[in-house]
Amino acid sequence: MPAFQTVFGPLDLTAAKPLTTGGDRHIFQHPLVPSLLVKVMDMEARAVYLDARPFKRWYKQYQRESAYRVYLNEISEYVTTTTRPSGVWQVPMARIVGVAQTTLGLGLLVEKIADEAGNMAPTVKQLASQGRFDAALGAQLDAFFEQLAEAHVVVHDVSASNVVCGLNADGKRGLYLVDGFGVLPLIPLYAWSKRLNRRRMRRKYERMRASLAEIAREAASR
Repeated sequence: MPAFQTVFGPLDLTAAKPLTTGGDRHIFQHPLVPSLLVKVMDMEARAVYLDARPFKRWYKQYQRESAYRVYLNEISEYVTTTTRPSGVWQVPMARIVGVAQTTLGLGLLVEKIADEAGNMAPTVKQLASQGRFDAALGAQLDAFFEQLAEAHVVVHDVSASNVVCGLNADGKRGLYLVDGFGVLPLIPLYAWSKRLNRRRMRRKYERMRASLAEIAREAASR
């Protein structure tokens, strides 16, 4: 069997257990490539989400890509921000490889950010809840979001759950954005304006840091 068929599918995830589950997707280990993850849409969660939003359910029925529009948003943002003439090409994001058919629907293949044991790297939120958010990590996080702003990455969900601390596939340690990016609004102001995007990101980042501080205080009191 040609190599591309074994790597890009069809991938059998029937008996696999998700490593984690986000708001609308299950995350699986790629069955053949240790350095890759497979993101698969959680159609049940999506249905519940849309049932509570009749207008969004109405207009989304006309989108040809259906639930998989999120893949296009992420791929577009990844391609845009890693090819900009800004001199910033190594953006601290989990790299996107492509898509593959799976037994659970179309999957998005992304780089796995791992810990020393090869498991999924912890999120910044998890580190804070474990009492491991110190001044050094805070300074690293400040620099991380400044780098995202400088690369004009549009992050629609500025959350500590979307940033992990670990090793990329090349063994480089750092903070990496793994979810929550891509242009969502019908009028993409933040994609058009780097200045507006930076302002918005800083505002949301300040809220995120306040939330992390509260989580860290709770962890310290336990």
